Amino acid sequence: MSLPAPVSALIKTEQIKQVLGVVKAPEADATASVKQVLEPDFQERFDLIWLSEGALDDSEGQSDRLIAKCRDQLTSRVVVETSHHHQPTHDPHYLALGFVRCAVTEDHVYYLFDIKTYKPVPDWLNPRFWANPENWDKYRW
Repeated sequence: MSLPAPVSALIKTEQIKQVLGVVKAPEADATASVKQVLEPDFQERFDLIWLSEGALDDSEGQSDRLIAKCRDQLTSRVVVETSHHHQPTHDPHYLALGFVRCAVTEDHVYYLFDIKTYKPVPDWLNPRFWANPENWDKYRW
């Protein structure tokens, strides 16, 4: 499977071991088709899933289902590849799904979802601001 340069760079820097490429027509062992991934029995976990531009061809309306299953069930990191001519319409869509734009090449834009960086822990989310029994006599709420 030949991966795009931004995906290969991510694999190298993060030392990712298990990668699945979802393509329109699988040609290697490390790839799967959209139909295979959307099967209810497909539950294998991966470190990274790369969704190719062809896999997200929304002629059957399954791209959101594919993205959701990969993001929510199969991996903690998803890379989506789109072409530049779709970028203005897809940019808000992917940002709304929790993706960030991670790379731009001559032909494609790449979006990354990583659960570790999805939402930083807010400052107020700590035991000091909650009703802890050890604080009952110290603070008045």
